[in-house]
Amino acid sequence: MGLIIIYEALMYLLVLLFNCAAAQVSDPSVLNCSTPNIVWPGSDVILPCRLQPPLSAESMRVEWTRPDLEPEFIHVYQDGRFLYELQNPHYTYRTSLFVDQLPNGDVSLKLSRVTQSDAGTYRCSLPSVQQEASVQLSVVSEVIGSDQAVQAVVGDDVILPCHMEPPVDVTTLTVEWTTRNGAVVHKFESRKDNTDIQNDTFKGRTSLFHDEMHKGNISLKLINVTLTDAGNYTCFVRKLIQQKKDNVGLFVDSKDKKGRDDDSKASSTVPTGPTNPPALTACHITLIVAAVVILIAGVVAGLVWWTRQRNRRQNQAEAPENIPMM
Repeated sequence: MGLIIIYEALMYLLVLLFNCAAAQVSDPSVLNCSTPNIVWPGSDVILPCRLQPPLSAESMRVEWTRPDLEPEFIHVYQDGRFLYELQNPHYTYRTSLFVDQLPNGDVSLKLSRVTQSDAGTYRCSLPSVQQEASVQLSVVSEVIGSDQAVQAVVGDDVILPCHMEPPVDVTTLTVEWTTRNGAVVHKFESRKDNTDIQNDTFKGRTSLFHDEMHKGNISLKLINVTLTDAGNYTCFVRKLIQQKKDNVGLFVDSKDKKGRDDDSKASSTVPTGPTNPPALTACHITLIVAAVVILIAGVVAGLVWWTRQRNRRQNQAEAPENIPMM
């Protein structure tokens, strides 16, 4: 009877362990990171990264790296402290985690006083749960105009070339073109053209390449050029109180002179680091091994009980034959 109770208890525990393991394998926490918006030199940025569903990372080793650097470590957190001795010197005193958010699975990295050389691919790794993901950081550096003046003839349509280098998405920023004396030639803000403050001389004659602005192309198209359009133009990209700018010259000839510049095109595809598929962790393996051991123990206990029962029945069957005749 005791063996039966033990066997049933073991089988019940086995079911619980398998359910636990199956739940963790089918719905593990996955590390998800997202790409931040365009960052300006000198500003601070957060590289968002968290475990979903939430799983405490307080006792985990958290590694932020840049594979293209040597040493590659940007920030390493383990056993409740920052391992500054592993950090790449370029990032000294500029990185931190939100330690109070680690219990919520938030392992985001804050990077202060961003420089142009900070642009690149960052990788967040949690070795204890075999999770990692990548974040691409883009830093606005330069607005590039043209070293040579654009040549045009009266009545021509021209393109004044200007682009971001390296290419970044400017569709959420303010792009503005002005003349040397400050007259507004064209303004783009809040994801659309703003003609309210445009100089009357240019109304109905200017446009941007909206479908290429996500590639950093902020070139201006000016149609039906006149002699009064000749001069220097400035292209701005503004964000709050910060701005980047460069100049483009326009030379207009009244004669039939064909000396025209093509527009500069800048294109880029921002890589997205792959997110590794969920993998079995040490916890999963331990649960499965324990379940197998318990199953074997239960089977052995059942065989022992069955053998004893069979022997008892045989003994009872043979007992009358051993009684002496009177």
